[in-house]
Amino acid sequence: MRPPASTLLSANLSLLPQSLVTHADIDYGLAQIKGELCLVVAAPRGCPALAAFSGDRAELGERLLLIAPRNASNATALREQLPWLRPRLLGLQTSAGLGDRLGLATSGHVRAMQKAGNGIAPIFAQQSMRENARTGRTPQQVLDDATWGIFQENWQSSYGADADHLKTTEDIDFCLHAGYTFFTIDPGEYVNSRAETAPISQLRGFAAALPTDLHPQTTGLFYTPFRL
Repeated sequence: MRPPASTLLSANLSLLPQSLVTHADIDYGLAQIKGELCLVVAAPRGCPALAAFSGDRAELGERLLLIAPRNASNATALREQLPWLRPRLLGLQTSAGLGDRLGLATSGHVRAMQKAGNGIAPIFAQQSMRENARTGRTPQQVLDDATWGIFQENWQSSYGADADHLKTTEDIDFCLHAGYTFFTIDPGEYVNSRAETAPISQLRGFAAALPTDLHPQTTGLFYTPFRL
């Protein structure tokens, strides 16, 4: 059997050793090339998986070497080839959100989880639409940046992606298309802050002012407040 990542190790590349992985007879890793961190892939000639990546190709012994930028299309292709890079449903697992605000910290978050995160499922991609607006990022960029950090540190356990504080159905669709698996809905704009201290008579008025399809007689819910 061929040793893991043996083709890449034979190349004259400044590899990040922790990133090296072999899957389905294809070697993957990251390398510093001309001051840039690039994706490198070594695959058998004619391998259809290489067609999904954009980058420069060269011969490397009996294989082909791909040197590719860490862009959105290559992040998508990498998630397709390496299934552990895709965020998963975490269900009722104990989890921790590790939102990487600038897209630079995920590799550090991974190392922290590897050292001290036993029993905790990480949510490496976690951003609100408000935070994205302030940092000039998109949900897809957040997930892609997390992908590269996870790949760099060779994290192969489950992780989640949280679309945080969503306020519109359009934002939900946007994050669902990007591949998020956890959705935190923020109904704050519809919360009447006066309800906390309002008397019962005023609460009845608030309830009566709700849209008809939310009235207790329609939903079968919240009968008790109407009987106070």
